Amino acid sequence: MRKQIQKIEEDEYLKNNEEENQLYKSNNLLSSIKTSTFIIFIIILLISLTLNIIVVIYAVRNNLFNLINKKQKAKYYWQEEKFKIDDYFYKIRVEYLNQQGSNYDEYNLITFQDKINWLIIHDSTPLKARCSDKILVHEYSVEKLGKDICNKILKIYNNAEEINFNELPNQFAIKANHGNSYNIIVNNKANLNQKAAKDALNRWLHSDYGDYRKEFHYSFIKPKILVEEFIGDKLKNYKFLCYSGIPKYIYVSISEGDQKYRNFYDMDWNFINFHCLSEPHPTIKYPKPKFFDEMKEYVKKLSADFRFVRVDLYELENEVRLGELTFTPMNSFFFCKNKQDEIELGRDINTKLE
Repeated sequence: MRKQIQKIEEDEYLKNNEEENQLYKSNNLLSSIKTSTFIIFIIILLISLTLNIIVVIYAVRNNLFNLINKKQKAKYYWQEEKFKIDDYFYKIRVEYLNQQGSNYDEYNLITFQDKINWLIIHDSTPLKARCSDKILVHEYSVEKLGKDICNKILKIYNNAEEINFNELPNQFAIKANHGNSYNIIVNNKANLNQKAAKDALNRWLHSDYGDYRKEFHYSFIKPKILVEEFIGDKLKNYKFLCYSGIPKYIYVSISEGDQKYRNFYDMDWNFINFHCLSEPHPTIKYPKPKFFDEMKEYVKKLSADFRFVRVDLYELENEVRLGELTFTPMNSFFFCKNKQDEIELGRDINTKLE
């Protein structure tokens, strides 16, 4: 009897011990699974973080590289004493022209468009950046003419948040200094949407007009906002095409309803039958400006430092104002109906590497 009891107790002990062993093994297995899962999670998290860090580092590196590369290119290009073929500018500009469906042949420069593109690639100088800056061009006017004939600047701001519209007159023009068409003409301040104006100005300030249009000299202008005196929105605008300091052609725009015409003249105000940008007006022969002789003297001095520049002048009632110096009219897409007109307009542009 005692042996039977002892046997039952031994069996019960072994059974309990086996259950404990199974429970222990199960707990160990569960613990191992949890540990492995946690380790796997940590590994995945570390891999993910590492990949994100690599992506961020790569992006920062690229941004820094592009910034440094741009500055190095500018430094290299602008410090050269002689003009050279710049592979960087050439590649970027030609790629842009191909995207626009326009071909460029470096060794067959015939038309106005061809030669303006050559100047963009080989002649995007710091002086052009300075004279394209709507603020710094005032200094250039004083240097060349002994006086500032640009529109009067009322205020200069670094960003749109600095603008206090209450301190501005009822009429003014507000612009970004580093591109084309970055302007708002205000005829009546009461009708101005100030928030929309500030949003547009900040958007312009953060844009690289030179990179967008591949007109490289614009990229080296420090963006600012300027407010100019309002001189009217229906002014007589005369655009002089100048070649190494010699004004040769001038054109004016004539609007009639929705139709726009452009009439070309020589420096004796003889009409030239160019069909460029648009048709000439069939009947109107635009009157010679009152200050034409004065204008010609201005543009000779303002264009003397450049192989080509378009000098835009406004004629007010009693004086002449400088609108801008334009080195890449229409971003070279200055098309004429007749190729011979395009050849004639580009004939006197110097494209010799010196």
